[in-house]
Amino acid sequence: MRIVKWSAEAKADFNSILGFILQNWSEKEAENYMGEIYKLVHIIENDNVDFKKTRFKNIRVAVISKQISIYYRIHSKSKIEIIRIWDNRQNPSKLYK
Repeated sequence: MRIVKWSAEAKADFNSILGFILQNWSEKEAENYMGEIYKLVHIIENDNVDFKKTRFKNIRVAVISKQISIYYRIHSKSKIEIIRIWDNRQNPSKLYK
């Protein structure tokens, strides 16, 4: 099992997207969003699976849906950091700032 930590940016992304869903959709949609995020984090934490490589060293991306992806950094075999929960509809150049 790996230790998974969340960056401040990832926490802010999660809360921002959740707020948007609650404001514009339904509580059920918000629950689905949270469930998908937590399910993927659980897979990263427990199943020793690494998703698609990015152009940056030790950074991987896991697509949750066409709207949302999780970017994470592999620090070691036992330590992972969730660095962004990304709304794929945003300008990608913002991601790399």
